[in-house]
Amino acid sequence: MKQHINIFIVLFLFSINGFSQQMLSLEDAISIAIQNNYNVQIARNAALIDKTNNTIGNAGMLPQVNLIFGNNNNINNTRQQFFSGDERTGNNVNTTNLNANLQLAWTVFDGMRMFATRERLKEIESAGQLNTMIQMENTIYQVMSAYYNIIQHKKRISTIGKAIELSLERRSLAALKKELGTSSSLPVLQADVDINADSAALIRQNLLLKNTKILLNEILGRSPDTEFEINDYLEPTLLPDYQDMLSKAETNNKWLQMTDKNIKISEINIKQWQANRLPSVDVNLGYNFTRFSAEIGVLKFNQNLGFSYGLTGRWNIFNGFNNKREIQVAKLNLESGKLSKEQSRLSIHTDLFTFYTNYLAAVEMAEIEKKNINIAKENLNITSEKMRIGTIQSLELRQAQLNLVDAEFRKIMAEFDAHMAILEIKRLTGDLIKN
Repeated sequence: MKQHINIFIVLFLFSINGFSQQMLSLEDAISIAIQNNYNVQIARNAALIDKTNNTIGNAGMLPQVNLIFGNNNNINNTRQQFFSGDERTGNNVNTTNLNANLQLAWTVFDGMRMFATRERLKEIESAGQLNTMIQMENTIYQVMSAYYNIIQHKKRISTIGKAIELSLERRSLAALKKELGTSSSLPVLQADVDINADSAALIRQNLLLKNTKILLNEILGRSPDTEFEINDYLEPTLLPDYQDMLSKAETNNKWLQMTDKNIKISEINIKQWQANRLPSVDVNLGYNFTRFSAEIGVLKFNQNLGFSYGLTGRWNIFNGFNNKREIQVAKLNLESGKLSKEQSRLSIHTDLFTFYTNYLAAVEMAEIEKKNINIAKENLNITSEKMRIGTIQSLELRQAQLNLVDAEFRKIMAEFDAHMAILEIKRLTGDLIKN
């Protein structure tokens, strides 16, 4: 009897445990994950890097200005002989060469490559922002999937708890009949075995619930031992027409949008290589200072200060057909990008139709299991009454009890499959996160 009291205590503590924990709604969980999830933060940083790199200077549109300076000193033993016959010699002769140059170099024309580079940087920044949205979408999917799993485990725990209560009632009835002398101890022992089996199943299910909560805490960027409780109720979702979903997927699917970005970048790469066929022109401007002094020699002192300017042109006439090869490779990459987009589109259409079919089947199975639950409950009531009057054995009552539990589990799984199918459809149609 003490064992059964302990089971009641476990069930009671489990039922009230949620009241002492923080309630976590699905909306709050998504909001926390978007802020704290490490993968999202990494994706944001990567997007910020792409934005930082998107400048006209990085595209090569601005000049470069360099200050070059130096001061060289030499101590030499010198011997100089002139055509006039004069000769000069000196030991430890000092010479000083001081120079400073401020140089400006500006590429004013490079075959329009700089403009293509600027366009490419813009597309890379846009792709980085899209990649952040994809990571946020994946994180939301993980949050919702874990949340649905927690709901499923809680419903299973509730079902097992009801089964234990029924087994305890059956055990009490068997014990009473044994005391009255109308039955043996075998039904009592069988009831104890069933209670222990259900209790073990309850422990396993509680472990699955705990592990799923730990997983959700990790997705939310929180400590794994953070306690929380969730809302078991989910709003029913009605799916739109299949053709409408297909149209939304074509427009809003993030991976399909990423293939468009990759195609655009490949087109720009071709422009960049084609620009190498044309000459480039640099404008050069400088302000120069030089000063030379020596203790012996032709010049004792020489100083220059002034501007320099000019144009520098470069035109690659032949480089072993490497530029032509790079253009061919870029065009092949563009073609591969277009094929990848068509492959992604077909995969999205296939997945969308598959999950749409799965949803319809899951909803239908859930309705069937609702009917089975009602039948199983009625059968259990009848079997329980027959057990009380002694017309059937306890094993038949146990089978009726298991039939009800199995029907409950099948209904829970069907509802879970329906929600997961809707979740997959939302991801495919871009409804998990808006642009």
